[in-house]
Amino acid sequence: MEMESAKPQKEHEFLNRIVGDWVMVSSTGHDDYDADDPEQVFTEKVRSIGGLWVVGEGSGKMPDGTPMKAVITVGYDPVKGNFVGTWIGSMMSNLWVYNGWLEADGKTLTLESEGPAFDGSNRTDTYHDVLTLHDDNHRSFSGSVKKPDGSFEIFMTSEFRRKT
Repeated sequence: MEMESAKPQKEHEFLNRIVGDWVMVSSTGHDDYDADDPEQVFTEKVRSIGGLWVVGEGSGKMPDGTPMKAVITVGYDPVKGNFVGTWIGSMMSNLWVYNGWLEADGKTLTLESEGPAFDGSNRTDTYHDVLTLHDDNHRSFSGSVKKPDGSFEIFMTSEFRRKT
C-alpha cells in the first residue's frame, strides 16, 4: 500500500506568507524592550517544510535579561479541518500543543492550547496565541488566558517587521 504525499491546501497559503526573517519592534509585558539595542533584539526565522508546515525559531532575552530560545511549528490538517502545532521555549518545560483556526478576516490565526496556570498552582488554563498578518511585512502577536467568566484577557502583545 502506497501513501500519497500531502498537497498544500488554501490554508497553507496563509502560513507560507509568514516565511522569512522577522524582528520584534515593540512588546507589552516587556516594558523596557528597546528594539535599537542589539543585546535585547528578539528575532525569528520562519521556514517552510514542504509548503505544509512552518517552523519558527526565535531568540532574544526575557524581561529579566536572561537569554531565551523558542520554536513554534504550525501546519494545517485537512482531515481535522484545523491548524495544528506546537511551541517550546527554553524558559519552561511545558510542551504547548495547538489547535487553531483562521478567523473570517483571513489574516488572523488563533491558536488554542492548554497550559499551566500563571499562579503556580497545578491547575491548567486555556490560552490563545493570536498571530495577525497585517501585510507581507508587518505582523502582530498576542497571548491571552481564559478567565472564569469565559472571556480572554490579553497578557502580552508584540509587533514584528520583516527584516529587509
